Formats: sequence, C-alpha cells, structure tokens
Amino acid sequence: MTVWIKQGVLGRLSPSMRRCKGRLIDFYKFRGSDFFITSKGEGNHNRASCHYEGDAIDFKRKGFSKSDIVDVCGSDFDVVEYSNLDIFHVEYDPK
Repeated sequence: MTVWIKQGVLGRLSPSMRRCKGRLIDFYKFRGSDFFITSKGEGNHNRASCHYEGDAIDFKRKGFSKSDIVDVCGSDFDVVEYSNLDIFHVEYDPK
C-alpha cells in the first residue's frame, strides 16, 4: 500500500483533518488499496472552501462507497462524492 500525493498538491492540514486522513489511510491499507490525495489547500476552490483553512482533502474513490468513507471519518466530517471525477471530498464540519 502506498500513499500518493498528486504533483502540485500543497497545504497544511488542521489537526482534526490530519487525524481523519490517518484513519482513511488505515482503511485503504486494510482494504489493500493505495491512497491517492488529489487536493489539499492549493487549486481553485469555492471562496468559502474548507480547503483554504486546512480542513478538507480530496482523494480517489478506488471503488469505495460514500457510506464507507462516512463510517471511517465520523459525524464531524462531511463527505461529498464526485462520481464524474472519481473522487471524494472530505471536510471537517463539526455539528
């Protein structure tokens, strides 16, 4: 299992987002799949995007379902599935 980061992906993650990323990596590793991060704080995102605060990442789906990712991340995180891009967007958004 390898953690890949798309060339040009930059930005620091908040402590909450780092913990979530660690759980996601463990989940992908347990399932025998590489984890490929496609975006952190760089790029063109909505002005109010959590990416700019270090509270969001995008990563490749690798055949997993949204419910798989919701279970891994927990209730303090929102998960968006972009099927046309084959990625998930996860952001820290405590209720």
